Amino acid sequence: MFRHALRKRGFTLVELLVVIAIIGVLIALLLPAVQQAREAARRMQCTNNLKQIGIAMHNFHDTYNKVVPMSHEDYGDENAHGNWGWAVDLMPFLELNNTYDALNPSYGNHQNDFWPYNNTSPKNILHDAVTDSDLLDIMQQPVDAFMCPSTAGPQLNESKPIPYDSGNGTNYLARADYIVANDADNIDRQDCDGTFVWTRYDSPLTFAGVTDGLSNTIFVGERCYMLGGELIGSGVVFGYAGNNDGAGSGATTTGFFYIAGSGLLPINSTTGASNGHRQGFASNHPGGANFVLGDGSVRFIAETIDHNTDDAANSTFENLIQRNDGQPVSNF
Repeated sequence: MFRHALRKRGFTLVELLVVIAIIGVLIALLLPAVQQAREAARRMQCTNNLKQIGIAMHNFHDTYNKVVPMSHEDYGDENAHGNWGWAVDLMPFLELNNTYDALNPSYGNHQNDFWPYNNTSPKNILHDAVTDSDLLDIMQQPVDAFMCPSTAGPQLNESKPIPYDSGNGTNYLARADYIVANDADNIDRQDCDGTFVWTRYDSPLTFAGVTDGLSNTIFVGERCYMLGGELIGSGVVFGYAGNNDGAGSGATTTGFFYIAGSGLLPINSTTGASNGHRQGFASNHPGGANFVLGDGSVRFIAETIDHNTDDAANSTFENLIQRNDGQPVSNF
């Protein structure tokens, strides 16, 4: 009796191609779900970062009976100086005491009428701090509290040197993806209609001065580094170079746009005269950006929100930025 050996049958080319096609379809179906899940986790972390900033602002107000200032002035040289920004003030309230104590920031000179001078020694102004290798090293460390995990960009903000040095500055500090709301139109150095002021000209506000209501007023929003291949530029954690506001010729090269934003152009805009979108709000979250309201809550605001970009403040987004226009917005 003969036994016939069973021959093993392999895949045919057609069967192999079918299997590969099926795997490809499954991956194509699965990949968007994975990406959406990852973005949902990143957006949640961003929301948590902003929530902590909102709480810190309330704790700052409880301590000083003031809304944290947008910034203070130390020197007036538009090209070479640097000034500390709002995020530095909040560091003791964000468990960043070691960083704050090491920097020992000094606020203001004789031109600073609305904020007390820091008389502790040594008195470090940002202008000089960037020339100290130890302090510069501190300011070049990423600060997770001010970085959105959805924003892809350099850890140091390579678009905003301090000092500016006629565009040739080489000191870059830690990137910040969160900025305060200064004005519904251009960023304004004096008498802005938002909540965050420059202490050379304006006294910091109290919560009582936000007469439209804290829950109806934007305090902080996102600005990503790149969007649709266009440089938006994020912000800088520690401060800024120059004192150009939004109407100046250097509005998007030096000045307050390092740390603050405006409602000049729509959320997630990548166009605008003189790169005006770089002083606005934008994110890498699809469809809009996260914002902190004055009550500390965090809201995702769609890029399709009602927003007129004419000279008049006559739209929902502008009303949300203005603190006392008498048109509080609760549904948006």
